[in-house]
Amino acid sequence: LAVSGGSDSVALMHLAAAWRQRPDFTVLTVDHGLRTGSAAEAQQVGQWSAGLGLQHVLLRWDAAKPVTALQAKARAARYDLMTNWCDAQGVAWLLTAHTLDDQAETVLMRLARTSSIDSLAGIPAVGQWCGVGLFRPLLGLRREALRAALRARGVPWIDDPSNTDERFERVRIRQALPLLATLGVSTERLAGHAAELREIADGLWRAAGDWVALHMRVH
Repeated sequence: LAVSGGSDSVALMHLAAAWRQRPDFTVLTVDHGLRTGSAAEAQQVGQWSAGLGLQHVLLRWDAAKPVTALQAKARAARYDLMTNWCDAQGVAWLLTAHTLDDQAETVLMRLARTSSIDSLAGIPAVGQWCGVGLFRPLLGLRREALRAALRARGVPWIDDPSNTDERFERVRIRQALPLLATLGVSTERLAGHAAELREIADGLWRAAGDWVALHMRVH
């Protein structure tokens, strides 16, 4: 389980812990070392996971930090660290806590750059990184619904200050979504478009595979 300590991943951790037929989950937290307090927050996640009976592993990004494209490079480093750990431990699947809100934000960000069907299909529920399977079981749920469930149970989470830092594109997109919703461009509609395009993209890839199988002989 990829758990940063934010509301989405904390909700994922609690849902996984409550799963009656749960497999042997391990919680992975990456300390990017980008701001003061990140190490203490990672340790806090370890305490929460221990309280739920889940093993916790802390991974640190010790490489030199980039000056540009910080969020994208931090994301790549985070996935590299987690999937390398999974590969070393023989773990086939990494679960992440992406939500419907993440999906809508991603679609808008990509819409500003491309008209590619594959890109506008957004975040897939099932994918892979460096040969390790990625599963996003919360992709159909709103972030506020997860937070409401946590509040109802008195479960705390950590608010990352970078989530309100307007230097980052995703933050600016997130802040624009409420206005777009008043114009009919809602989070649900954007995510719905992504789901439809995902079906189209998958169908095209299947058709391409069928064509290759029919017309090509591989030596």
